[in-house]
Amino acid sequence: MAEQTHDGSLLGVAIRDVARLRKVVGVVAQHGFGEVLTRIPFAAQLLGATPSRRGKEAEGTPAERFARLLAALGPTYIKLGQVLSMRSDLLPAEYIQALSRLQDKAPPIPYAEVQQVIAEGLGRPAEEIFADIEKEPIATASIGQAHLARTRDGMRVVVKVQRPGIGSTMRGDLDLLFIAAKALEASIDEMRLVTPSAIVAEFEKSLLRELNFSAELASLVRMRALLDPDRPVIAPAPLPELSCRTVLTMEYFEGRPVRALTPKSPEAKHAVEQILHAMCKGVFVDGFFHGDPHAGNILVNDEGTLCFLDLGLVGTLSAEQRDDLVTLVLGTIMDDASTVARVLLKIGTPTQRIDIGELKSEITRVRAQYVMVRSVKDLDTRGFIEEFANAAGKYRVKLATEYSVLAKSAGTIEGLVRRLDPDVDVIPIIRPYVEKIFGERWAPDKVVQQALGGATGMASLLRTVPTHVDQILHDMETGNVQVRPIMPKLDALPDRLHDSATRVAVAVFSASMSICAAIMVPDRAEHFFDYAKITLFFVAFTAAVAGWFVTWWWHWLGRGINLRVTPLLRFFRRG
Repeated sequence: MAEQTHDGSLLGVAIRDVARLRKVVGVVAQHGFGEVLTRIPFAAQLLGATPSRRGKEAEGTPAERFARLLAALGPTYIKLGQVLSMRSDLLPAEYIQALSRLQDKAPPIPYAEVQQVIAEGLGRPAEEIFADIEKEPIATASIGQAHLARTRDGMRVVVKVQRPGIGSTMRGDLDLLFIAAKALEASIDEMRLVTPSAIVAEFEKSLLRELNFSAELASLVRMRALLDPDRPVIAPAPLPELSCRTVLTMEYFEGRPVRALTPKSPEAKHAVEQILHAMCKGVFVDGFFHGDPHAGNILVNDEGTLCFLDLGLVGTLSAEQRDDLVTLVLGTIMDDASTVARVLLKIGTPTQRIDIGELKSEITRVRAQYVMVRSVKDLDTRGFIEEFANAAGKYRVKLATEYSVLAKSAGTIEGLVRRLDPDVDVIPIIRPYVEKIFGERWAPDKVVQQALGGATGMASLLRTVPTHVDQILHDMETGNVQVRPIMPKLDALPDRLHDSATRVAVAVFSASMSICAAIMVPDRAEHFFDYAKITLFFVAFTAAVAGWFVTWWWHWLGRGINLRVTPLLRFFRRG
């Protein structure tokens, strides 16, 4: 598929796709979010959106309306909603629940277009590659759809085909999302804390990865290599020679979704235990796990073998992150609030000073309420994640994306297990994996290795200390070391004086141009043909109007809002 060329400027994007932009803004207003647009200067005048343009879609709670809004805007925004449903550290619980119900469905692609995508992607017509391919899809989604087929050597396969033009459509929508994010950051103070442009950047990475079926093929290969061969859990084998960026061919697994199993039956109990073992191994041992293991993405056959499908979203954890996760689990089990608080601050990024005592009290409360259970029927993973996210938001701790995917995956697994076998005892399943990592951490060879590494680093530091001390003493003797008290209000004085002087200068300039324009006004009829005088009049008049407008703008924004050039410059930059 041909790649779309992009204008690097958001202004260029807005001009190029202003019709789509006006349509998006209209849908936003119809769903009752027009008030947000009024906080963006000139948005209503430029885009024709007013808060009064409400439709029947504006009924219901804000969370429900927001989910309906994303569904109405199309596949890109549905995907955005699914990504936001993993960010419980940013959105309230009611929004997370509403966004979690978004369904990624779309009408089927005509078979002629499917043939065209296969021919363009694989370089040969579908009839030459496959012995037969069913015209009716077995599954459809916003990015692509899947067809059953048979290769020339008789192997039954599933062919996943990307929708024609979906890449350019989604990239155009991403540009519009950046426009909205930059506009919100430039005009609404609260949005600078949320940084919507960073959320869109994160979403863009995941979406572009999902648009590249080669990435999903690599995930399938990696998961097949990491799954325990002694357990009846597999992933379909991909066929690289019959795959590309827009086509993914994999072996067909004949089974039914695990949601079809009878709850609390032996088959359901077996499926739950194997899913938990696979996910625990992926999270704690491999650092690679399924990011969306819902009931439709896990099949089971009559022999009890389970198959993980749709690896478009996967989670990864580094060795250090897994080690921190185990420490977090052990600290929670042992009711060690100090350890939990320290690990939380390590895996997150605090954006302000945190009262450690308050954080420990919050951890103790959440543990007592959500963690002291043994079976899934008593476990509330979603509630624990929500409380955890609320605490992160309260103390302004920004969590890494990897933990957001893990939280989403854990909540999905809990819902699946609660439905199939809520009486399962999760502790015996999780314990071996935690003990394995804990044992590896304190293995003699690793302890010696870490001690030697620390000793080497300390020795290197001690060797450089004399040099640093000599440099500091020399700088003090030569006057190159300066001590300056930090006084925020006093430090801001030069900027305030410069700002005030600039405003006065613009006002004086505006007054001067006004006087010049008044002097140049023609007072006789014959002077209307004095082109030099008329030209000077219009130049002075235009300069005066521009100067007074800038002065008025400064005065208006000066009532509690500072005019900053940086957000405006960011607005016109893509990314």
